[in-house]
Amino acid sequence: MTDQTSELLPVEQPVDLRQKTNTLGEEAALFLADRSAASPRQRVIVCDFEFLYDMDAFKRYQVAEDDPTQGFVRWPFHRVVAGAWCVLTISLDMDRPVVTNVEAITDQPGEDIVGAFFALCSAFQDARIISWGGEAKDFLCLKRAAMERGMVLPPQLRDPAPFARTRLDLSSAVRSLGHYVHLPEFCEDISLAVRHGAWDHVETQVVADFCTIAQVAWRYFFVTGAASGTPEAGDDGVLAALSERFPYDAWLERLTGSLHQTA
Repeated sequence: MTDQTSELLPVEQPVDLRQKTNTLGEEAALFLADRSAASPRQRVIVCDFEFLYDMDAFKRYQVAEDDPTQGFVRWPFHRVVAGAWCVLTISLDMDRPVVTNVEAITDQPGEDIVGAFFALCSAFQDARIISWGGEAKDFLCLKRAAMERGMVLPPQLRDPAPFARTRLDLSSAVRSLGHYVHLPEFCEDISLAVRHGAWDHVETQVVADFCTIAQVAWRYFFVTGAASGTPEAGDDGVLAALSERFPYDAWLERLTGSLHQTA
């Protein structure tokens, strides 16, 4: 192919063209630098969900397909029965997270729980979703529920990649290539919530799990340089917000009392 560049642009470019080119280059550099710089303040949505097996649907599947799962009830048959979440705002100029929009729903149909969570995510589209093991089950079940009910996914759940920038699965972030571990395994010596577990109701379990994930999230942002303060200050901020939202939760009362005794 004949190179006709010299016919289109002279070797010696006019001064104004060179200045425009330099200006565009500087603007591009500033744009990239701004994108790579750590945000002074960021919001995240911490969430957790609890599920029950839809055994009737699973049995129908077993009969129709001659049970290829060998009796293992996989995630398409897990139905949302409880959900809890909050919005954490973190910043290097704060010694603890600001915790808002605290909610736990345990007495409504699964589609209502999913709809309420989607509404929160859509209201805070700049906020990443934080979970523990969400990429392995929670988000898969949420997407299936959306497809079943004809619901539109919030922006954070639309990227199918397991390491999408709109989400952070702490179970993957902390283990790298290590074995997957359960939340209580990781938090045995970190979170008071784990040491004061012994919950036997789904209502308490979903709040306890989401409380623990929020504590782990704060520590993760702290050790990665996105937050300042102390782990204990983060615990205090999370528990204060949850206790205000659920003033009659006996488990939270015990946990808060324990935290004050160890202070």
